[in-house]
Amino acid sequence: MRIFFKQFITMMCVMILSFMVLGNILVFTAFETTINRETEQNIEEMRIFQYAMLASLEGLPKDYQAVDLAAAEIVQSIQQSLYGDQGGIVLYDRDNTVVWQDSDYQSRLLETDREGHTGAWQIASHNGHYYLESLCEINSMAGKYVLEIHRSIDHVYQDRERLYDRYQLLLIVVAAIFAVVLLILSLHFTRPVRRLSQATRAFADGDYKKRVKIRGNDEMAVLGQDFNQMAAQLEESIAQLEEEARRQEEFTAAFSHELKTPLTSIIGYADILRSHTMSDEERSLSANYIVGQGRRLERLALKMLEMSYLDGQEIHYQENIVSILAGQVQEMTEKIRKEKNIRLELHIREGVVYGDPDLLLSLFSNLIDNARKACDAGGTIWLEGEPSEEGYCLCLTDNGCGMPEEEIYKITEPFYMIDKSRARKEGGAGIGMALCQKIVKMHHARWEIQSRVGEGTRIRIFFPDSGRIPDQDSQNGVVEKDE
Repeated sequence: MRIFFKQFITMMCVMILSFMVLGNILVFTAFETTINRETEQNIEEMRIFQYAMLASLEGLPKDYQAVDLAAAEIVQSIQQSLYGDQGGIVLYDRDNTVVWQDSDYQSRLLETDREGHTGAWQIASHNGHYYLESLCEINSMAGKYVLEIHRSIDHVYQDRERLYDRYQLLLIVVAAIFAVVLLILSLHFTRPVRRLSQATRAFADGDYKKRVKIRGNDEMAVLGQDFNQMAAQLEESIAQLEEEARRQEEFTAAFSHELKTPLTSIIGYADILRSHTMSDEERSLSANYIVGQGRRLERLALKMLEMSYLDGQEIHYQENIVSILAGQVQEMTEKIRKEKNIRLELHIREGVVYGDPDLLLSLFSNLIDNARKACDAGGTIWLEGEPSEEGYCLCLTDNGCGMPEEEIYKITEPFYMIDKSRARKEGGAGIGMALCQKIVKMHHARWEIQSRVGEGTRIRIFFPDSGRIPDQDSQNGVVEKDE
């Protein structure tokens, strides 16, 4: 059963039961009040009757013989003045013999035990009618009598029945009105649940952007906020997984292609050397091509090993004087720059960079190698360094071919090459920038890459100072500082 029906039925049951209990209490209270009022009135009239009759009997002469007849006349006279035709009276003598009565109805109060009391009263039912019966003793000098008075109280019970009828009708009307109100309120209160259910089904069907509108600040609003937060995190995780799957697929395809091309060439030229008679010059060209493709495979394998090595590498942070580090980079890249007569200009201000020197040399060597490949013969590369708010900033700029801005975010993906023919001609495999990104992240640095086609590329790397390097236990590194 849905929560809407549970809420509606529960509230209806509570309302009806509460109304029934309250209505019965009110009707019963009104009935009891009326009965008590009738009883008090009857007792008061009985006392008046008793005093009046006692006074009349006391006024008779002592030697009066017809006392019973006089008592009957006295009762009849008082009865006409007090009750008229609304009450019945029975007068008994000391032997419980009827002296006078105005109807055939007699109660059983005379048979009750009145020891210690001179009167009694009760409510009795006879032939579908209700009577309030009362009895008292009259002890006078003229004689002892028992006076019984009974009066109909059918109107009290009839009033109670009318109240019950009105109450039942009112209960039906109120229940109908309350049902409509409860239906509207239940629909209103369970609306957030239905919206959340719809959003959940949509999310399960693949609509990861589905969210719940938040209204108010009650528990349902908090639940909606929690759902939206969960949905956002799931959407982000799913997007990351899809992106990771895409990158993995592209990596596998690119890696297979990078292996297939040189292997096909090597196998082809080796088969020619094996099965054909060739001149010394042709044999030398084929062998050189095989060696070149083999070295390309070797570079690819070394790059892959370096990437795998970095994943489990523990960094030993130490102070590296930037000017010395730049000089080492200039010396390391001199040979590859001479091939295209590329100049490397250094503009370094005093400062230190915290990190692993070998990894830092590998980082800038790869960046300069990429810049070399992008430059034409006789091009220039600038390496500049200056302190920054974060620690120290190193900027590498070239005047090469540049790249489109929409391609910048892709260059850190393994095997991604904007100009594949140019990259392969220069001996590249598309892994260098992926290695650089790993090294930058391992040093808790950040970089900014700016490039324009035909103008060149600028890469700025911001290294943190020693106070901003995370603790070694949480970041798999050891900080070593020179004193």
